[in-house]
Amino acid sequence: MDSILEMRGITKEFPGVKALNNVNLSVRRGEIRALVGENGAGKSTLMKVLSGVYPHGSYEGEILYHGKPMAFRGIPDSEAQGIVIIHQELALVPQMSIAENIFLGNEIAKTASSTAARPTAAPSSFWPRSGSTRTPPQRWASWAWASSS
Repeated sequence: MDSILEMRGITKEFPGVKALNNVNLSVRRGEIRALVGENGAGKSTLMKVLSGVYPHGSYEGEILYHGKPMAFRGIPDSEAQGIVIIHQELALVPQMSIAENIFLGNEIAKTASSTAARPTAAPSSFWPRSGSTRTPPQRWASWAWASSS
């Protein structure tokens, strides 16, 4: 199995609650996974473990990324490895495109007063690193803000 990510035996407890109990997750190169379940099932907790919101040592189990053990102490550690969680957001900006909403908070600006919000990278720039063998959506080819300054 060509797994790029493995979470093994993840257990996370809060006072009086076992939020995750020996959870395993494996993602192979080019694979897309979805976590589904009822409220309180532990989906967000598992992703917070993966992204470093809950730092290594605050849970049991191990995370392997490209076969190497990871011990994320915070979000910057996981992001430095290329693991980024796009959290469910209920307060989107309807006047903005999907891409602008996804990258909201990661814009580049020429000046502090700049009103032109541009994502720092186009979705197409992430596609090769995803390991997917599929062709990215054609509409991404016209998104020029990744290379413009």
